[in-house]
Amino acid sequence: MRGMYIHSFSAYTGEPNVDVEWLKAEISRYTRVNFRRGNRFILLALLGACQCIHERSIEADTGVYLTTEHGNLGETAAVLDEIYTARSLPKPYGFINTMSGTAAFYLAQTLGSRGRNITVSSQHLSFERGLELLKLDFAGGAERSALIGGVDEASLSGENTGQENHRGWRMADGSGWFYVKPEREGACGSFIANRSFRDAPSCIDWIRKRGGPPLDLLSFGALVGEDEAAALKAALRPAAVFDYLRDGGYSGSATACGVGRFMGHFQGRSLLHINRDRRGNYAVLEVERY
Repeated sequence: MRGMYIHSFSAYTGEPNVDVEWLKAEISRYTRVNFRRGNRFILLALLGACQCIHERSIEADTGVYLTTEHGNLGETAAVLDEIYTARSLPKPYGFINTMSGTAAFYLAQTLGSRGRNITVSSQHLSFERGLELLKLDFAGGAERSALIGGVDEASLSGENTGQENHRGWRMADGSGWFYVKPEREGACGSFIANRSFRDAPSCIDWIRKRGGPPLDLLSFGALVGEDEAAALKAALRPAAVFDYLRDGGYSGSATACGVGRFMGHFQGRSLLHINRDRRGNYAVLEVERY
């Protein structure tokens, strides 16, 4: 994945159901724009992204790539409750804000960006799929810089996690972001590679053939079971395992937040992150922190 250099990053994980006024107050530390009509999902996206680019100037055509597992479920549930329980019409801005892409629009508006504005969701591999799309856009010259992140609410997201939360991870609001450019100068890290495999045997075969230097850190996505993780750890023999789900909590965008936490705590190290979805597709993401 040449030319995917990280120039700044953020990783916000917060307690579920934190007051939206607190989120607005936090955002005001990074921007003077007032978000009276923003809901929790939009505010989480703005907070993480504004933290990422704080005190940094970005190019006017910077693209916005918002990835999300569950999208704007909180606002959607509220609007449906108004329609079917209260039997009333929803508030106009509430109805508009049910669209998850609205958060990316507000973010681009705040940044003053005129670049591409895209929202990606892909069942447990949303962040990896967003990176694949960004890589293609860089290669084709469609983008020269981009802000890519993962955002999900803990509320309702927790009710849809199913078996992946059997290990007792706490639920958390998540918003992890990266300012990415094709140029290395001034970068603090890079996305080295983002590999996809159609099934477990293909992933294991790649691991067995993997060369290169010894592995610094290894981490796993939510659907990688304990026995499977132990087998992968034995095959890869990392110096350490980075359990960001135990430390930071789970949200649908845990991968983006986990990589952001790695960037913030492990300077001079590399990370191999293994993730999977319920259909048995695997994604292996390699990240380096300079």
